[in-house]
Amino acid sequence: MIVKTNAIALQIRGWSKTSHMVIWLTEDYGKITTVVKGACRPKSAFLGQYDLFYTCELLFYRRGRDGTHMIRECTPLQCRAPLRSNWRGVCAAGYLAYLTARTTTGHEAKALYADLSHALDTLCDCDAQSIAALIFWFEMRLLLHHGISPDFRTCPQCHPAGAQWLRFSIESGRFACAHFNESHIAAPSVTLHRDVIKCLRRFAGCHQFKARHYTPIMTLENKNNKKMNLVLGLSRFLGIFIIFHLDLPAAVRRVAFESLNTNPTSMRVIGE
Repeated sequence: MIVKTNAIALQIRGWSKTSHMVIWLTEDYGKITTVVKGACRPKSAFLGQYDLFYTCELLFYRRGRDGTHMIRECTPLQCRAPLRSNWRGVCAAGYLAYLTARTTTGHEAKALYADLSHALDTLCDCDAQSIAALIFWFEMRLLLHHGISPDFRTCPQCHPAGAQWLRFSIESGRFACAHFNESHIAAPSVTLHRDVIKCLRRFAGCHQFKARHYTPIMTLENKNNKKMNLVLGLSRFLGIFIIFHLDLPAAVRRVAFESLNTNPTSMRVIGE
């Protein structure tokens, strides 16, 4: 059956001397893998029609079961040319594409497709200091689409307003509480500062990323006049949570952030 849909190229690898295997996130069919035969031939109709992070209109032969499909036509809709001259943007886009390809299945994923498209478009004109914030936003959206978003609600008895540091259970996905059973209390956990929690709630509540809401600053002092690194706190928590629940290798995320090398020391979330 021949079907048409819009798709974002996530990964491209060689399949033969003249052909490619391409992994896409489609608007209507989730993640699919296609073979592009003869893509590298000098007179191929596919030359220049697709590349990493392109949004394309695909016409392909869809198999009845999950597997490799064959492309009939491919037309670029958004090339995102600015990414080609922004190495930090490409590093971030590569990590987002990897996350999507690794965790998404061949089911309808319109909401995830919209979020990834928005993230890639934003990366085209995103300054270096905002890229980390964009990654955090997308990671939170990805967790939401997979139905494993962290629950940041607090218990008024166990988490009084004056407590600056709260223990978060990674396994249960919520703050550790005396009302937990013993197995939950003994589960892996991390300690989060309330400023980090405030940032995480902001990311969780934003349907679209807006750089003006996430302004990097050199230092931020909390009520106790102690300097703290919010970026480090955000990155540490999301990294641990994603690796635990999505079973991803830790090295990929670490290398992505080391490659960005933006060196921010903290971040403040600004309201509307």
